[in-house]
Order: sequence, then C-alpha cells, then structure tokens
Amino acid sequence: MAEQSWTLGLFEPAMTHLHRVGLAGLYMTLARLDPSKYAESGKWELEPTRIHLRWHDTPRDFFAPLLTEAFGISPQGAIQFAAHRGHPMGQAQRLLVSSAVLNTFFGQRGRTCKVAAKEVPLTIAFDDRQVTYRFKPVKEYRHQQATDSLFENNGQFKSEIKLAGWAFPGGGVRHVAFTNETSLSVPPQRFLLLLFAPVASLYFLILQRTNEGKLDKRRTAALVLPHIRDLSSYATSFARYLDSPAQRLYAGSLSDAGLTALATLQLWRPDGMIETVNVDSCTVVSMGTMTWAKQQKTRTAIVHIREVDRPSLSLFATALNLIGNQFLVKEDGTYRVYTSLSRGLIADNIGAGRSWYTNFWTLTQSVKLARYLRFDKRGLCQMIKQTSWTNEADKLFVEAVHNAIRNRYGAMAERARSRGEAARFDREFERIRTSLMRAKNRETLRAEMADLLARGGSNKILQENWEKVLGLFAGDDWQRARDLALLGLASYAGKGAEEVVAAEAETSELNEEGEE
Repeated sequence: MAEQSWTLGLFEPAMTHLHRVGLAGLYMTLARLDPSKYAESGKWELEPTRIHLRWHDTPRDFFAPLLTEAFGISPQGAIQFAAHRGHPMGQAQRLLVSSAVLNTFFGQRGRTCKVAAKEVPLTIAFDDRQVTYRFKPVKEYRHQQATDSLFENNGQFKSEIKLAGWAFPGGGVRHVAFTNETSLSVPPQRFLLLLFAPVASLYFLILQRTNEGKLDKRRTAALVLPHIRDLSSYATSFARYLDSPAQRLYAGSLSDAGLTALATLQLWRPDGMIETVNVDSCTVVSMGTMTWAKQQKTRTAIVHIREVDRPSLSLFATALNLIGNQFLVKEDGTYRVYTSLSRGLIADNIGAGRSWYTNFWTLTQSVKLARYLRFDKRGLCQMIKQTSWTNEADKLFVEAVHNAIRNRYGAMAERARSRGEAARFDREFERIRTSLMRAKNRETLRAEMADLLARGGSNKILQENWEKVLGLFAGDDWQRARDLALLGLASYAGKGAEEVVAAEAETSELNEEGEE
C-alpha cells in the first residue's frame, strides 16, 4: 500500500485554541516516544509550527499503538500521559492534575471515565508535610478506547467523527431529542488533535467564593488553553508548569488561574523575568455543577486573557509570590487549601486592564468573606510596599489609613490596660469595615473617612502629604477612595493586627467548610 501522510500545522484553517493545544500535546508525546518502536508502521517529523506524520498500510496499524502508549494510568490510579511520565513531578502534583483532568474533560463519570467505587487514602508529601489524600483511583478513561471513535472496522479513518464533552468540553449534544441538529462533528485530523488536548492543557482546581463567603460550586476546575505560537518553545516552558508546587495548582478565580499559567510558563529569577516565552494570551474554561445537573460537570464560564504585557505579568508575579494560598492540616490528617481572595481580584483587574486594587470593596461586603482576608494580610502589606504605584497619592492614602488604625489600636490598648481589660481590636476592625461599607456616595464616604482619621489622632503622613491626597477626599472618584481605605484596613499588619486574627479564628465558622 502506498505511503500516506498528514501535515498538521498550528495556523491551518479551522484551528481553534483547543486544537492548537492538542497539536502541542501530540508534539510533546511524540518527542517523548521512541521512534524506532514505530518504524515498521510509520514515522514522524517535528517542526516548530507543524508535525508531519507518515504511515504504511492502514492508519490503525500506526496510530493504535501510539494512542495506547500515550494515555496511561499510574500505579496509584491517577491519569498519566506519556508526555508527563518522564518528568519528576511530585506525587501530590500528579494526583491534583489527575483530579483536575477528571473534573474538566471527564465530567460525566461512568460514561467517559471509570473510577473505583470507594475512596482510597494515600499518604503524600504536600508543602513538605505528610498528609492523607483521599481519592477514587481511575480504572480507565475514554481516551484509552479512542480507536473505536477514530477508525472504521477495516482500519481506515472515519470521514467524520461526532464530538462529545470528553473530547470537546462544552461541545457535546445540546438536546437528546435533536441529536443530529445539535451535535458537532470534525474530520479525523481535527479529532486526533482534540484527543491530545488534555496532554498540553494547564489545570487548576478552583476555590472561588460567593459574596456570602461560600464556595461557588459552579466553578470547581479550570482548563487553561495558552495561545500557542511555537510548539518547541511551548514544550520547554510546559515543564515549568509540571514543576509547580502543589499549592500553586489551586486558584481563586478564572483570571487567577490564567495569569498563574502565563506567569508559570515564563522563566524568572529573583529580580524579575529573564526570558519571555512567546505566549501572552490564554483562554480559561471553568467546569462545575449546576442545580439542574448536579451529577455531572458542565462548562460554566469562559474568560479570555489577551496580550498581557511584561509589566502587568510582573505585577501579577509579585502578587503570586507575596499572597500565596494557605495550607492547613486537619485533625484526621487530611488537608484543606484556602485560595487567596485578594489575588483572585488582582488577577481579574490585571486581565481587564484596571488598577490592581479596583473593586476591593467586594472582598469585604460580608463578615465571613472579610474574615478570609486574614490569610492575605501580610502579603497585601508587602504588596503595597513593593508595588510601583502609578499614582503616589493612592499609596500615601493607604499608608495614612494604616497610621490611623495603628494610633486607634494604640489608644484602645492603653485604655484597656488602665482598666485591666483586654482590648477588643476585632470589634473595632468590624466597626471600621461596616462604616466604610455604608458609604454609597462621595458625601457619606467623606464623613466616614473623617471619622476614621479623627479617631486615629495625629497622622504624620496625612499632615505631610495632604495636598496630594486631598483629591481622594474631595474628588468625584469616591469608589476608588473606598477601595483604598478598605485595602488599608485589610492589609494593616501592625500592632493589634494579630489580636484581630486570633479573635476572628475563635469566632469564625471557617472550620465548618472543608476544602480538598
């Protein structure tokens, strides 16, 4: 039989970002495999923007063993791709990536992926501590039977292949009564790329909170699709994602996941970025459960992050390093992770081209939500000090708020000491928060800020820079002033701040909601 061939390129017509990521996944897989094992049936050539595939006899003879080797399962029961197999990933990272793959591509358990009926406890190292990770080992998943979808009985390719959610998240049949009218189909070349999309995608487990402070079950996992321009450089940078510590695989918003992915792909050193990978944009897809389909994961949102410049990505990298996720071990040896509320907001703002603190008030609009900010207190304080502010008055305003709170807490401590009582800084924190949240226009905010600063006594920063910050009091942009004031409250880490955190920990309901 004459030799047959395909040339699959990044920039061919009808290539979506998911197809391009799939092409990268195929590239990474072929780069890992031994060509001599496939020499009798076919061969491949890898180029920066395309892949050449050639085979003899029927395509099944060449592709079937390749697919079998590409999609495997680890001895512990985690999904394991051949392209990742040789990388020295930690066990925690491998299990978390497998969990995220299950929650994105294999949302319909039973039909697309078979897992064990009972959870298995496994002791793993997480953040240099031994914890118990409970999961249901994977027995098989749909990609391992992909030849059934790809080939006819005679070993030739099918002319058109109907898509399901496991191959194209969110692209399955929309209505079972109108299967033909609402289904999508692709030629075998495109289907092959979709098969390998999970290999080169970046994954994050999402712990995003509603205004009431509860976890948003509509967004439980994120699939990040970088906008790839070069297969070779992307394959190199993707290894940095596999090097990510386990805590970095959790995100507080879709933008947080997307910018974490873009930052991770770059090469950094302590004083900044030293290499820029040719990836500055990505598409983030969230999967979660909806009230009408709790038994499966559904595509719930899509965020496009486009052309993030170097200063913006460096700003987010600063936030990523200073405001990390919190990792706590529970009494039974399992763990929970609290994602950073403020970093999620910072990512949303950077992705939209806004100031990084814009809409900070949304993080303090409920008592429970504000309590989660205690995890970010010191990181936010460092962020304020280390960030290059475009408007010096904004930074001075936050520092003036810090001074006012420090003086107020000091006066309270002195008065409580004279009475032989314990100062209740937590009550004062809550009083300030609610007073600022009551401000709904310029006049009411000015009154609340005047009260806050008056209670704080002499304020050196305000006295020396009153001309610079006057516009924040008298100007029309009162929402920005409110955001900065609440940022100052949440980031204050001086005297009395630890007492506020301790009092919140005693009274909060945070421990009632486990997150794994």
